[in-house]
Amino acid sequence: MVDELKVDMEECGVCEDCIDVCLEEAIERKAYTIIIDESKCNNCGECVDVCPVGALYED
Repeated sequence: MVDELKVDMEECGVCEDCIDVCLEEAIERKAYTIIIDESKCNNCGECVDVCPVGALYED
């Protein structure tokens, strides 16, 4: 489990790996931005683990 998740959009390439791995459907792409819906997120950390550039992190 992780704390609140953040996305570093300067590092994010919007590859959508995090979206694909999220079973809670808490992550979505809007244009060139990744949005995490904290009300849906269960803080499992799967998206952090799968991100190839480390753009997702716990705050």
